[in-house]
Amino acid sequence: MTTTNRKNRRLAAKPEAKDEMAKYGITRVPINYFHYKQYRYTNLADAVAQAKRAQTLDLTGKTE
Repeated sequence: MTTTNRKNRRLAAKPEAKDEMAKYGITRVPINYFHYKQYRYTNLADAVAQAKRAQTLDLTGKTE
């Protein structure tokens, strides 16, 4: 989790932040991240596609 994500988590947990969110109709939703090597994806299909491309490159002896 990045520092920014931790700050956002603390902010939304504070009662005054929740009140402000309610006042302006702001909602918060969790986001799933999929990690492949050093990359982060919000879409599983993208992560799988990259893993498949990398596997193909590994099998052919090419480097990324």
